[in-house]
Amino acid sequence: MKKCIVSVFLILILLCMTACTSSENAYVDMQQVYDSFDSYLPEMVILDEKSMLNQYGVDMSVCNQAIVATCADGLRSDEVWLIEAVDEESAATIAELAQARVDREGEETKNYAPDQYAVVEKAQIITDSNNVVLIISPDVDALADLYNSSLK
Repeated sequence: MKKCIVSVFLILILLCMTACTSSENAYVDMQQVYDSFDSYLPEMVILDEKSMLNQYGVDMSVCNQAIVATCADGLRSDEVWLIEAVDEESAATIAELAQARVDREGEETKNYAPDQYAVVEKAQIITDSNNVVLIISPDVDALADLYNSSLK
């Protein structure tokens, strides 16, 4: 009887682990997420692969999909990165690049644009599985909620 209970318990644990693993690796269509951000963002410029690498160090060879967009108005700090890396190591590197970007933007705006510095200070970097999302926006919470709802 004990062996049967232990076996059932182990099977339940394996099923739970399988369910957790499959939700971590759920596919997120980053273009669809970006499109859902439209009403919250000002006019944005989506960077090409070369610009992503030169300006931020994001190499498309370690990305399955990536959208990096900056505000067309140079006086605003709005920026969005929606990146699915090829593996967790690449995702960790991209998350470090995102944090470096937030730090740099904070330093740049601290003295000359206090209103934009306040926006940068509230920036969010969201990581889950191989996805890295950077959001710099006055509507950061709403945009983070939109991204998080795409995971369900």
